[in-house]
Order: sequence, then structure tokens, then C-alpha cells
Amino acid sequence: MKEKMMKSVNVFSKAIIQPVMFMAVTGIILSVCAIFKLEFMPVALQSVGQYIFSILSGGMIGQLGVIFCVGIATALAKQKYKTDAAILGIVSYLIFLYANNAWLTLTNRLAEAGEQGLYGTGQGMVFGIQVTDMGVFLGIFLGVLVGWAVNKWGEIKLHKYLSPYAGTKSVYMILVFLVTIFAMVITYIWPMVNAGVEAVVKTTTTAGSIGFFFYGFLNRLLLPVGLHHFLWMPLFYTPLGGTADIAGQTFHGAYNIWLAELGNANQLTSMHPSIGYLSNFGSISLPIGIAFALWKTARSENKKKVAAILIPTVVTAFMAGVTEPLEFLFLFLSPILWVAHAVVYGLTLLVTNLVGISVQFDTGINMIINSLALPVRLGHQYWIPVVFVLSALLEYVVFKFLIEKLNIPTLGRERELVATPVESAVAESTTGAAGQQADAQTLNIVHGLGGAGNIINIINCYTRLRIDVEDESKVDIAFLKEEVQSSGIVDKGKHIQIVIGVDVQQQREKIEQYLATLK
Repeated sequence: MKEKMMKSVNVFSKAIIQPVMFMAVTGIILSVCAIFKLEFMPVALQSVGQYIFSILSGGMIGQLGVIFCVGIATALAKQKYKTDAAILGIVSYLIFLYANNAWLTLTNRLAEAGEQGLYGTGQGMVFGIQVTDMGVFLGIFLGVLVGWAVNKWGEIKLHKYLSPYAGTKSVYMILVFLVTIFAMVITYIWPMVNAGVEAVVKTTTTAGSIGFFFYGFLNRLLLPVGLHHFLWMPLFYTPLGGTADIAGQTFHGAYNIWLAELGNANQLTSMHPSIGYLSNFGSISLPIGIAFALWKTARSENKKKVAAILIPTVVTAFMAGVTEPLEFLFLFLSPILWVAHAVVYGLTLLVTNLVGISVQFDTGINMIINSLALPVRLGHQYWIPVVFVLSALLEYVVFKFLIEKLNIPTLGRERELVATPVESAVAESTTGAAGQQADAQTLNIVHGLGGAGNIINIINCYTRLRIDVEDESKVDIAFLKEEVQSSGIVDKGKHIQIVIGVDVQQQREKIEQYLATLK
């Protein structure tokens, strides 16, 4: 049972990384657009920056649910089902949207938009359809469901007269039923989850300084399931975030209070304490600490490649406030790191409140601009560099300690595959066109696993090949350890792991191409 569970976790970790890598590319473009949008830039560049920023914010970052759904479904599906899994992924996602909306309409439970739209109602707009707002969790759940379904029922056989509906077509019929039922049931379950979050918000706002810690902690912890906006939205725009009388008018919510006080700064003697919710080092200093820890714990031969991935994610967070490209690199790989990140995130907000920082910022740009716009006597900006350095250092120390102590296989932790071919008996004795096209490393792996016919399935995670074999007695572990360039072989009977490094995906593709030539 434990082995089966570990295998499932490893497969999921591999699947989740595919869409994440595209997010990193998106982040680079968003960072450039954030620079174009600065006030001192020419109007034409501001327009271009705003135009592209809004497209990618809505089209990529705002649609992570469907992206994860298709990406995970395709990655989890066996090689022969991948195309069908992609189609079923998007179809299942759309079926959920329409089924969920239809059930909400039929039961008269569609929420009405208020001043802040549908925020706080538990519902949201996805592809122009009002549905139960599950965030990225919806895409993850449906992606796993589709991947599992095509692998389990993809070989369904029917009577010859019904054969056009066999295989993945039968899976489609099953998914229509399962997804529709799920879309209906979730309308009753998810509101209870939302109610729990709302209760937590009310408790948090009456807990004094410690409430700032819990706000930050839960803000990160709830990100994967899309419920974090149930924390920040009420605090930002409703009386839950505070009430203040400024210049003869009453303002509710931390962000509304901030704007009012910024416009009347010369008449104030102090800032409202709720502004502490708006001082967010989570997208400014914490990404630096995380990235440096990931880079520091990577093997020396992998550091350049790891840096090439991490630097754009840090710039994206600092310039645009978009942290998902970095956070999703470890979120599903290690829940322990995610919880630790949430703790540090909360501690940063606690310290910010204790020292009295009262400046709104969620990007490096508005941190600088707003710090210059507000009198120091009100914002206590002199604490910002101190908290910036200390929070980044704390995040770095925590991540580095946990990664090394628990041997977490984060980016670049395994040895990189050396390109030099290994001369071995099997490589020298292999003949034929297929053998000439495959390098020695590929041939050695296939031979050590008992031959092409003994390989049932082969996938990869960040750094490891994970192979299921038919007959474990045919596997030559000694040969694999001696002739295959790797940093380790893990023998788990019918489940073999070969630690390759950051080039593991290329090696997997080489093996798959070689096996295809033998069919």
C-alpha cells in the first residue's frame, strides 16, 4: 500500500510540473510588461504593457484551472492515450462548468454580483460561465480523474457492432456521468468549505497581532484550492478589515482605508492598523530566499540550469507580484515545504505589524513608489529594508534546512546526465537500424531492465526515471549500477527508479523513441 501510494505521489509530482514550466515563461513576459506600465514610461509603452499584461493575466494566470486539468490528464495518461486524455481533459472541464451552472440555476442558487463582483459569494466567472469557485483545485481534481479513468478503462471492449464506442469513447461516456454528478454535489460541499474560511477570517481579525500571522499563514495555505481570496477580499474591502472615519467620511476595508489615508496624509497622526494586511513581503523578499535556497542546495553541475529557471520567477514576483511560477515548483513536490513557506509568510506579516510598517505594497515597484509618497512618520518605511533582509534570510534558512535534512528532491538536486556515451558490451553487440539510432546510455538502460519486452511503463519526475517492469527477475541491478550513468538506482521489485538528473525528460524520450522502433 505504501509503495503504491508513493508511486501515485511521484506520478502526480511529475504531471504537475508540466504546466508550471509554461508559467515561468509567462512570468518573464509579465515582468517586462510591468516595467512598461510604470508611470514614467511613454504612453505608448504603457498601453502595450497593459494590453499584454491583461491578456496573459487573464489568459494564463487567470485560467490555471483548465491548464492544470489538461496538463495533468495528459501527463498521467499512458503514452497511447495522451491525445485522447488531452481532449477528454478540456471536455470534462467544460462539462463541469455547464453542469455546475445549470444545477445552480435550476436550484435558484446563482449568486448576485455586488460592488466587488462575485468576490465573497463562493462563485466566480470561468469562461464567461458563473460557477462554484474552486480555483485551481478544480483543474487538478478533474485532471487526475481523467488521467486515472483513461488508464483504467481505456481498453474497454464492446460487441463488434458497438466497437466504435469502445476504448476511450467509453471512458468519455463514463466521465460525462461522473463529472456531472461531481458538478452537482460540489455546489453543496464547497459552500461549507467557504463558510469555514469566512469563520476563520472573523476570528483572525479579532485576534490582535497574532491575527496577522494567521492571515498570512492561511493566505498561502489556501492558495492551491483557490480559497485565499476569501481571506484577503473581506479584509481589503469590507468592515471585517476595519472601519475608519477620514476627512468626514467613513471607509470600510483595509485597502479603502489606505487610499483615503494616502489622500489625507498631511492631516493624520497615525495610520489605521489594518494597513498591515497590505504590507506584503510575500512577493518581494520571500521569493529571493526560496530561490537562493533551491539554487544553493542544487548540485554544482546543475546550478546554472537551476538559476536560469529561478531568476525569471523571482523577477516576475518582484515586478508583477505573480508568485505562482516559483511556488508551484515546490508546492506539490513537498507539502512540508509549502507549510513551512506559509509559516514564514505569516511570521513576516506578524513582524510587519509589530514594527508598525503601514505602507501598501505587493510588488517591488509599488513598495518603492508608495514609500516615497507617504510621510515616514506615518508609514515607518525605515523598517522595510530590515524586514526585507530578515524575511528573505529566514525563508532561505528554513528551506535550505528542510531540503537537506529531509533530502527533498527539489530542482537540480540530482546529478546531471553526462553526455559522453558509455562503452558497454550491450552497446557493441547491438545491431540493426534501431540499435544504430540509440546511444549507449539508452541501450544500457533497456538491457539492464530486462529488455524492451519487460518494460511496461516509463515516466519521469524532476530527476528520476520511474519504470514498471513485467518480471523483476529479469532486471540486472548490478549492470544498471555499473553501466548506466546515474547517481543512483532504486530497486523496488517491479518498480525501478534511475536517478538521472535535470535532463531526465530527454532521456525518457530517447528510450521511448528507441522502444517505438522495435515494435
